[in-house]
Amino acid sequence: MLVIVDIVDMRRVLVDGLGNFPRVIYPLSRLTLTRLRLPILRGARTGTLRKAAAAFELDKKWAETRACQKMARQTARANSTDMDRFRVMVLRKQRGYVARRFHKKAAAKPAPKAAPAKGKGKGKK
Repeated sequence: MLVIVDIVDMRRVLVDGLGNFPRVIYPLSRLTLTRLRLPILRGARTGTLRKAAAAFELDKKWAETRACQKMARQTARANSTDMDRFRVMVLRKQRGYVARRFHKKAAAKPAPKAAPAKGKGKGKK
């Protein structure tokens, strides 16, 4: 996770990593922005940034974002074994079987007939 500390120009920003990422100038095209915003001043030092992140509970809020969940899902898939992939395949097949059975049952039900309309209309009286 990175925090934008300063803007260099329209395409590059100064970022600081709270973990093992150094403070560098990074292109915006390689970043995924979130709506999380730390209350810090422009160009804050790394120590100040860490204190602000701890007070803001940035780790907890980051874990709730979709970007973090997507990265965790990608990591879990990359680290999965053959047996894990097999289990996922079996569960997907079971889920599809249940869904097909449900839709088939819903399609087999006859639609309720509407009562014939009385009143004005063409035809014999």
